[in-house]
Amino acid sequence: MGILRKIKRAVRGDVKPKTVMLEALRRTRAIHQIRSERNNLDRLNTEMPKLWFGKHDDPLKHFRIRAEPHFFAGFSSPETGNLQTQLFPADTDQLLSSAHQILENHNWPILGLGNKNFGEQIEWRRDFLSGYLWPLDYHRDLKLIRNDGSDVRVLWEVNRLGHLITLARAYKVFGDEKFSREVITQLKSWANDNPYGRGVNWTCAMEAALRVMNLIAVFELLKTSSLFDQEALSLFLKLFHQHGTYITTNLEFTHISTSNHYLSDLTGILWLGIMLPEFVDSEYYFDFGFAGLLEEMDKQILPDGADFESSTGYHRFVLELFLYSFILCKQNDLHVDIE
Repeated sequence: MGILRKIKRAVRGDVKPKTVMLEALRRTRAIHQIRSERNNLDRLNTEMPKLWFGKHDDPLKHFRIRAEPHFFAGFSSPETGNLQTQLFPADTDQLLSSAHQILENHNWPILGLGNKNFGEQIEWRRDFLSGYLWPLDYHRDLKLIRNDGSDVRVLWEVNRLGHLITLARAYKVFGDEKFSREVITQLKSWANDNPYGRGVNWTCAMEAALRVMNLIAVFELLKTSSLFDQEALSLFLKLFHQHGTYITTNLEFTHISTSNHYLSDLTGILWLGIMLPEFVDSEYYFDFGFAGLLEEMDKQILPDGADFESSTGYHRFVLELFLYSFILCKQNDLHVDIE
């Protein structure tokens, strides 16, 4: 919505004049942020995060054996594999079957469309519905609606990388390094195919947030692997840094309204702040994400407990964002006051 339409709404009383002015200021700042991002894409693509480490510390050893922070129960426990096999034998068999399908055929289910085969070499920017290969243009220059049979939302689902959790879980349960090797291989391929800020997979902060939450889960499952070496660690850390940078630069926020998109942005930032305390930016990530999440709870949840977007799908999605975030806070002794 243009600024003139907002002013007209303010004159009618639909939006307060102060809100319009705040939104105008926000947009001005956003223009400068976008200009800076566009001019620094090459640097941002290779830049590594600043870490709280001394020059004699060993980051690889630190991340492999660190006792804190705590992710969800079971992700780091050495007993996970045995418990999974004993308590859920049918699910364990299904997990193994699904992991082998991904490993051997690059085949997994996507958005109710059934299992899809993504080929010997996965093309992360190719829309498998239409065959269209999205270019590596700066993300704000891309037009997402093409009217050619492609659907960017389906491609985004592929690039949330949720299937890597299946592979990482299979490694955790069965201890077979072929699953961890496939995860690392696919992540290298993804990073090579999606340089920072370029292409369709860097066009939506919510997608980046959901992807980085999945990557955090994969990181926790995989860090005990013998293949989790310095190169793999550097890849994960660079991807975490890129996603945090992108989300905070491209927040889906306006003073007029927010939605589950902005809530997802905040959740991704919060998880990075909790799970990567080694990052110099972690305190900012946590403070911003945590405060924003509580503020959005007051704005987006109606008195009867329903999501204000009036969709059962969004209601479940928003509930999961809040629930898992608060569980993660509790795991790390971070008090959540929602009275």
